[in-house]
Amino acid sequence: MESVNRKITYRMYPTVEQSVSLDEIMGLHCRVYNTLLEEHKRRYDVALPPYSFKLMCQDLTIWRNHTVALEQLNAQSLQVTAKRVSLAFKAFFRRTKEGAEEPGYPRFKSAGRFSGWGYKTHGDGWRLTETEQLLCRKNKPRTHSLRLSGVGKIRLRGKGRFAGTPKTCEITKKQDKWYLSVTFEVESSDVARVPGTETAAFDWGLTTLLTIAKADGTIERVDNPRLLKNKLAALKKLQQVVSMEEIKAKALIGLAADQPIPKGKHLPVTPKLKRLYKQVSNFHSKITRQRQDFYHKLSAWMVSRFGNLASEELDVKAMVKRPKAIPGANEEDFLPNGAERKAKLNRSIHDAAPATLLLMIHYKAEEAGSEFSLADTKIVKPTQRCHKCGALDPKGLHDRWHTCPECYVHLDRDENAARTILRWFNEGNYWLGTSQSADPFVCLAETPSIADPPVCVE
Repeated sequence: MESVNRKITYRMYPTVEQSVSLDEIMGLHCRVYNTLLEEHKRRYDVALPPYSFKLMCQDLTIWRNHTVALEQLNAQSLQVTAKRVSLAFKAFFRRTKEGAEEPGYPRFKSAGRFSGWGYKTHGDGWRLTETEQLLCRKNKPRTHSLRLSGVGKIRLRGKGRFAGTPKTCEITKKQDKWYLSVTFEVESSDVARVPGTETAAFDWGLTTLLTIAKADGTIERVDNPRLLKNKLAALKKLQQVVSMEEIKAKALIGLAADQPIPKGKHLPVTPKLKRLYKQVSNFHSKITRQRQDFYHKLSAWMVSRFGNLASEELDVKAMVKRPKAIPGANEEDFLPNGAERKAKLNRSIHDAAPATLLLMIHYKAEEAGSEFSLADTKIVKPTQRCHKCGALDPKGLHDRWHTCPECYVHLDRDENAARTILRWFNEGNYWLGTSQSADPFVCLAETPSIADPPVCVE
């Protein structure tokens, strides 16, 4: 039977002594990562052959034989760190060959920027074991524990909806919290979901998160939770306190409140300022977890209900792109370009995270064996195109209603976009009787013949 790889992330609860050991291990992996980067640069400067992954593994063996600290680390975990360096340089050379303006040379990482390390084989340096059903807070059973070489047995919390064979794992640290991500080899039947039976298309938005047009002609809407916007007032107060403490820290090094920090100097982080930074980090981390939980439940609900789903491709990077500067009469002057208003819009787009939602729906639909199609926005133009006659009606972001100049249909623009995507899903990139049939609005799939024209859906 065919098997697939799936990942489960557990929350780790190490003791104080175990946390110290984990920090030491991560610090050593960070030093190895930076040393391999430095060796890459040194070999390039002296015109030596490329520093391949094989050469890195050979050097790691030599380093382990002459360094007591590295000798205590798992050899395969060091190879995983070396593999990450190798992949980083391969991506850099690929971007350079493609002619990217900023290819992004792999950067050295401090202890705060280093995410963690990994292991290759289950049983070599780490082992995931099942434990008894011990009740903890909120009556949630703790079903697994991790035995890590050099650290000991660590309590875990978390579970997946399937059982499989553990293969690899990664240990990461975020906001002073430790996490274990384990990759399992699972049978396809164990991860299969029950597919839905309905057909629908949805349009993503900010005011209304999803406008769902169903095949029976009805419309359903999912409100945007606006997790970040609802807590902006509390976040603003917290950041004001942070700014006041940063002003006090600047005074310690002789800088005024509005004076930038000179190059080479660092802002002294007082214990209070460090505590405030942690509060801001935890604030955003909680919002991220709430968003992930909401989208997992929403995507699972949609896949369990709809066996055929469609939406439009979203280029989030282009949506949040900074507006271009508008030069004025003088070279030093610039005209207003709406950057402040665009910044608020970008914040709302990032808060809604459309790419995350589409990704969750996509892989859940694959597990259910359902169909999930994305329409090419540049061809279908669901927001501008009338769902009934196919005529184009250009709109700005402030135009919230669609009024067709051809057939005089008047309805909400999100509803019109959802119905347009649904019609594209049913009929393809060709509509009988549309006023756009003469322009390059051609079918990407199989174009219906004239003898058997598609049925116009009202």
